[in-house]
Amino acid sequence: MPSTLARPRRFLLTLGLAIVLAASFPLTAGAEGSGRSVLPGLAPATVVASPDRQAAWTAVPSPTAAARIAVAEASMARAAGPTTSAATVTAAAVVANVSTTSAIVAPRTPTTAPAANYSGTNRLWIPSLGISHSVAWFACTRSTPPGAGVYRWGCAGTNNTYLFGHAWSTIKPLHDAYVAGRLKTGMIAYYADGSGRVRKYRLTAIRVVTPDQTDWAIAAQPRPSMTLQTCVGAKSQYRLLVRLVAVN
Repeated sequence: MPSTLARPRRFLLTLGLAIVLAASFPLTAGAEGSGRSVLPGLAPATVVASPDRQAAWTAVPSPTAAARIAVAEASMARAAGPTTSAATVTAAAVVANVSTTSAIVAPRTPTTAPAANYSGTNRLWIPSLGISHSVAWFACTRSTPPGAGVYRWGCAGTNNTYLFGHAWSTIKPLHDAYVAGRLKTGMIAYYADGSGRVRKYRLTAIRVVTPDQTDWAIAAQPRPSMTLQTCVGAKSQYRLLVRLVAVN
């Protein structure tokens, strides 16, 4: 049976333990004046209690908690190195994270549009004007007027492929381009002759003449050339002549 002197000793030990614990974990005011624990280092310097308490406590971290914080900070400083700040380490970590998680996009290989296939016989192509049409033969001695379509006139001289058509028919885009001011030197055209040989031509000259001025239009040329003709004017009283020279 315990002695009567042991009871006061146990009481004093219990009271001392309670005082130590209270000093290590200060309390702050909560809702309706009830106390709750405040994490060290995160509490404000002064915490005001609820009105019914009419008192204020100063939240001061216990020595044990402050020591733990100091140890943690020292560990972070050693990990960062002697000349590297914590902010630099954080920034480096963020960059490393972005660089390793960002998707890697391979550069796109430029694609080239497939070349147009100009092949066939007796055919005219003017890509910029949207013309692609077969060509019919028109003899120099023919007396009947031409109809719709594109014709090759047999009266032209050597190295002069002479093609013509009505302004309201297949050659209309050529007429419209001239009237709108869009017909310029450098325009490209292609022509496939009766044997299937395709030549590329570049526009070099534009003229407007009366129907009787044929010398320049049908004259022989020193190098392979092509002449395009159509009507122009309010009453189609003039002839638009377009000269192109082979570039291949």
